[in-house]
Amino acid sequence: MNSHLFLAVFSSILVLLHFDAAPMLSANSLTYDRIVCLGDSLTQRGAEVDRRGWTAQLAQAYARRLDLVNRGFGGFNSRWLRAILPAIMPAPDVHSRVRLATVLLGANDAQFAGFKCHVPLDEFRDNLRAIAAALGVLAPGAHLLLVTPPPFGEKLYARFKSPDEIDRGHAGSAAYAQAVRQVAAELHVPCVDLWSAIDARIEPAVGQDDGYDHFLHDGLHLNANGNDLLFALLTDAIKSNFSELDPDAMPFVVPSFRDFDNTDHLLRMLGSPP
Repeated sequence: MNSHLFLAVFSSILVLLHFDAAPMLSANSLTYDRIVCLGDSLTQRGAEVDRRGWTAQLAQAYARRLDLVNRGFGGFNSRWLRAILPAIMPAPDVHSRVRLATVLLGANDAQFAGFKCHVPLDEFRDNLRAIAAALGVLAPGAHLLLVTPPPFGEKLYARFKSPDEIDRGHAGSAAYAQAVRQVAAELHVPCVDLWSAIDARIEPAVGQDDGYDHFLHDGLHLNANGNDLLFALLTDAIKSNFSELDPDAMPFVVPSFRDFDNTDHLLRMLGSPP
């Protein structure tokens, strides 16, 4: 054994001996349940802090209470998400479970027929039903929120695309948003209607982009205002429908440092004798 390896092993033994001597919680003795956000780039980009991403805001709201898992996949449609869902969901175990799942799909399904991501409306509805049913098995007991895609800003989108790259339209986003509302009503789950919330707030006479530039940065994806709006809609829906998940009312998993006097007190609060 060379000297470097010997020192590394010796140091590790000292660390373990120190840990053995100090009071510690056992592994997996705390439970951090999860929120899982499923979708396309509207969810993936929700982690972008420079645009006040809605999943980033949600993670901040639930810090020390629930862990947030972002499972957004840019360019994906409902068909592809349905196909990979069992593989991307956190595995349930005795130490953690999914408490809430959000599903935000439809923006890519709404591409014009002939484009790669297009999914017909009837299949889109079936995929949403199948995803909801699969979540009942993969995340038993979890609450579900279905979220509509936002309205599509055609003029704004055209500023970033050449004419032959225009692959979707405003009417399509409306149709797929309506499909989300229909499936949510059919399944008796809450629907976060982002489409209607944005459409009700725009001022079409303002600006060159039909007012959608106030909530969308490229006609398709949310800007900071759009992310703020979706975060507000989600938290309102959570508080109204699942009051036990109101982040303002949930306790920390590990208590505040203000609430314990020393290590022994902390361990007793967490149910472990010092």
